[in-house]
Amino acid sequence: MLIAPEILTRYGETPEPAEAATVSELIASASSAITSAAGAPIVAATSTINVLGVGEQLLNLPGAPVRRVDEVLVDGTLLEPSAYRVTNTGIYRSGGWACGRVLPTITITYFHGLDEVPRDVQSLCASMVIAGLIATREGGWDLQNGRVSSIGIDDYREAYATSGEGIEQVTPMDLPARTRKALKARFGGSVAVVNSL
Repeated sequence: MLIAPEILTRYGETPEPAEAATVSELIASASSAITSAAGAPIVAATSTINVLGVGEQLLNLPGAPVRRVDEVLVDGTLLEPSAYRVTNTGIYRSGGWACGRVLPTITITYFHGLDEVPRDVQSLCASMVIAGLIATREGGWDLQNGRVSSIGIDDYREAYATSGEGIEQVTPMDLPARTRKALKARFGGSVAVVNSL
């Protein structure tokens, strides 16, 4: 979970005790959406990834900062720690990660991420939770994939824009493409996490 329920009060929202289960579910959902968009855990975690070894010397890992590398296997064989260096964003090997023309599978177990969730990520999570809570209080989640583009008074009618820039959100738990892209650039990497502890 990226936030605790108490954080909502910072944003002017004090849920009723009867809403505790809903708030917990919304926090879990928003946290999952944000972490999924980031492509890696944001808070400190131990992860194991599998990547194809290529000729580059620096192998960027998701979930920066990389704080410790516990194990590197090249096609199942343990690589001695003296054969590589740990950087803030990954692991460096002077000869690259490929073995001639053969591209080995590199399995890396490492500890990475931040000790605390950044304030802007907390704000994003809280705003998603509050939007979901308001939608729930108002009788449910209508699909919110458009904005009012025109209203007619006589012969009442409303028209909604359903395409174009900025028209994307479907529920309060969906993140716009530019937010997903920014999270991926900030916390992700060139490879994906296959297991987190």
